[in-house]
Amino acid sequence: MSFDAIETLNGVEERVKRMRADAAAEAKQNAANARKKGEQLVAEAIANADREVKEQLRLADEKARTAARALADNNENRKAALRARADARMDSASAFVVERIVNG
Repeated sequence: MSFDAIETLNGVEERVKRMRADAAAEAKQNAANARKKGEQLVAEAIANADREVKEQLRLADEKARTAARALADNNENRKAALRARADARMDSASAFVVERIVNG
């Protein structure tokens, strides 16, 4: 083998080594970039989920308050109706008790 051929071969080997090193460095950088992008996406997903959970809790709380108000109003109406019925029966009940006591 001639000296020129050996030098050419050595030059090619050096270029191949550099290309491999460059490819490895590029792959490593790509992996780091992908990892960073993935972490950003996960952080965004977590933030979105937190916002959605807060909104769902707010809506559920609002719905519960509305239901509680409706139930309280309904109970007040029922209480008023029962009180009116009791007041209406009070006179006849009092008269009945007095009659029983007087007539023995």
